[in-house]
Amino acid sequence: MELGRIWRRNLGRDNRVVASHGVAPRYPFLDEEVVSLLSRLKAGVKAELRLPRGAGEKVLLRALAAKELGLPKTACEPKRAIQFGSRIAKMEDSVVREEARHREKKGGSQVTARAGERERRRYSM
Repeated sequence: MELGRIWRRNLGRDNRVVASHGVAPRYPFLDEEVVSLLSRLKAGVKAELRLPRGAGEKVLLRALAAKELGLPKTACEPKRAIQFGSRIAKMEDSVVREEARHREKKGGSQVTARAGERERRRYSM
């Protein structure tokens, strides 16, 4: 089961990435009481997969976001992995390209451009 390996596979990596920026990650949905409650609920209460993407998965969480937190638009967004869904890689890529263009305008060489390309690839992994 996914919960049996989540600590090794995902949370270890995520914790290292977040901690490297001086932030302590929190995982409220992995609280033992939350996991225990959700594991006792029938699948149909948690997901309605006949509904379109962005409506049928994570039904409880979407209802909470829409009704209790006042985030109806956010509640209808399709689920995306954080590293891809936040679009941060695209933003970093554009920043790196802009910095490389700026260096070239100031007389930078091809070596500088290649360094920018290496930096871009590092962030896109």
